[in-house]
Amino acid sequence: MTPTPPAKVSPPETDGLFPIRTVTSMTGVHPVTLRAWERRHGLIRPQRTPKGHRLYSTGDIDRIRQVLELLDQGISIGQVGKLLDAPDPSTPTQGTPGHGPSSAWADYQARLTAAALQFDSHALERVYADAMSIFPVQQVIPQLLWPAHTALRDRVGDTPLSAAARAFFQGWARYTLASRFRHELSHAQGPVLVLAPFPEQGEALDLDMLALLAATQGLRVLWLAGPVTLDTLEATMNQVPARGLILAGEDRLSRDLLTRGLPSWSGRINSPVLAAGPSAHQHRRALTGAGLIPLERDPWQATRQLEAHLRSAHAD
Repeated sequence: MTPTPPAKVSPPETDGLFPIRTVTSMTGVHPVTLRAWERRHGLIRPQRTPKGHRLYSTGDIDRIRQVLELLDQGISIGQVGKLLDAPDPSTPTQGTPGHGPSSAWADYQARLTAAALQFDSHALERVYADAMSIFPVQQVIPQLLWPAHTALRDRVGDTPLSAAARAFFQGWARYTLASRFRHELSHAQGPVLVLAPFPEQGEALDLDMLALLAATQGLRVLWLAGPVTLDTLEATMNQVPARGLILAGEDRLSRDLLTRGLPSWSGRINSPVLAAGPSAHQHRRALTGAGLIPLERDPWQATRQLEAHLRSAHAD
């Protein structure tokens, strides 16, 4: 799914032209990616100020959004320019819209998983940097990091060594996403969203990915480090003017929490309470009965669901 602008931005004083930071806010594409699309692939050609700063026209911004749409269809970056410059850019293209990975994504996933199993942090960095130079983070997370994380977590014939590789990958990914999360959060101007692990659980990579994706959409994410209790979460929601709360986890939830703790607690929370991660998938029916809203497993789909629920709650 193509990323949508995280928040409305005001045009700068330059007549009809936008600096790179504004274009990033409007399209969700990081400056590093925009520069790579220009230098390596010639997809956009911004103007320059006398001091060399890039300025983008509305036509450039429309073209950036076209690039996102084609990449989301599974079109390789090498083919995007040819399609955009073709006489009829609406010509049907190869690739199936949705979340089926293209050959490029499959290659990235295989390389990333192999690097994790070999405990090779340099290879992890190379694969991630290569993907981020072409695709926005809203695609890198659901198409690369999340599938690799899932493959390592669900690996058949789990051994202590594969468990160690999974822990190694999670540590690298959490550190990598945290730096990008801080950057995105510094520009977020939307409503406040509280994220926390389920009670009895610690922090999880699924929560990190969801936090970053929410921040790219302009949400001001207030992140509670686990473990936390239901009383702590209730006190937070009573104090903070948050639009919603997301609980996420990787492990099974206790029967007592599902049948006694959450049902009475959720009724005291005046904002939507959503559930994410493997925990939400395993206990979808029980969580719904307890008053929570389970989200899809795919982190980008979960982000889109989250936005819809927050808009609906605000309208009410």
